Amino acid sequence: MQYPFTEEQLALADVVRQFMQREVAPVAAEMDRRPDPKDCYPAELIRKADKLGLRTLVVPEEYGGGGADTTTKTLCLWTGAQTEIGVIKCLSQCWKVSSVIFKVGNDDQKERWGRAFVEDPDFVGGILMTEPDYGSDNLYRQPDPKLGLRMSAVKDGEYWVLNGVKRFNSLSTFSKMLIVFARTDPTVSVHQGSSVFLVHGDQEGVTHGRVHDKLGYRLYPNGETFFDNVRVHESDMLGEVNGGYATQAAIFRGSAELPACNTGISRGLFTFCREHAKERIQGGVPIIEHPTVSHMLADMLMNIEVAEQFMWRICWGVENDESYNTRFTRYGKVFSDDMALKTIRLATDILGGIGIMKDTPSEKMIRDLLTFLHGDGTDSMTLLRAGQTLDEPV
Repeated sequence: MQYPFTEEQLALADVVRQFMQREVAPVAAEMDRRPDPKDCYPAELIRKADKLGLRTLVVPEEYGGGGADTTTKTLCLWTGAQTEIGVIKCLSQCWKVSSVIFKVGNDDQKERWGRAFVEDPDFVGGILMTEPDYGSDNLYRQPDPKLGLRMSAVKDGEYWVLNGVKRFNSLSTFSKMLIVFARTDPTVSVHQGSSVFLVHGDQEGVTHGRVHDKLGYRLYPNGETFFDNVRVHESDMLGEVNGGYATQAAIFRGSAELPACNTGISRGLFTFCREHAKERIQGGVPIIEHPTVSHMLADMLMNIEVAEQFMWRICWGVENDESYNTRFTRYGKVFSDDMALKTIRLATDILGGIGIMKDTPSEKMIRDLLTFLHGDGTDSMTLLRAGQTLDEPV
């Protein structure tokens, strides 16, 4: 056992494992290879997961969900990622956006948006921050008001009028709820003058452009969205005026999402390498009996397990440690990215030529690991942000 999980947590992880192996594994490779990225979105699989309570896993029980904590959702994501990352990441996105509503939203927003999410099996959401000219740098505390988000939100009576462009945003094309970051005060820094709005995916003035043709994570599509005089009622501002980065901090603080993705995929890749090494004969014996290969497998597993243990430490800290510092979250993302790259290097050495062949699962897992190295910000920017916390308590 990696961590003192409860019987309920282990049972949920088993539900995820069975769903991924039964429903997702048989179709994932074919869906991943579809040439049009719009066709990769796994809508039917999300509906099947919804019937098992997986889409609404973190919704509070009083609203009809599972009420899962950080450790539970991380365990489920990590488990699912060992089979296929795109589908379980779509579900993790549902956990993220629903937790935003129920943690940050007021009672009215919980009733309107939260209940709509629970009742509609096709309801997924997107968090729209990245823009054509501003991405990871939005997370860095820069004092210059000319830098950062350009999407504007201008007050007009009881409404805010949104104009701008977002791109590279997860599930935006397929989302019924868009959590949109916009500048409400352009005279101050982005961290002081931004707010968050809840917008319907099909609202007047909202149009969706390309679904981006990605290297990996193809079952978890990203797209671009345009806002042309989109009128949002003040009741759909999430959090306080100019308090957008307090909302962003609430989303980010409790996240072990990227470590779970990286360690989960890497576990799946390790398992494939180990089984291959047992079956592949060279020099008259299975290659797992060659000291060099067994050494590489041990090295791979060591790095995976160390990253996993830090991931569980993040989860525990979020739930139990009042002094928990978000730089631990950032460390988890960067460290697991480094682990993923080392896993790829070792796996391609162990597997040789078959490791990059499209008729084997390793090729997709390698693409998936490479694709999300920038997730939640590039590593360089993430460490710069961690560097801004060095004087905070350890």
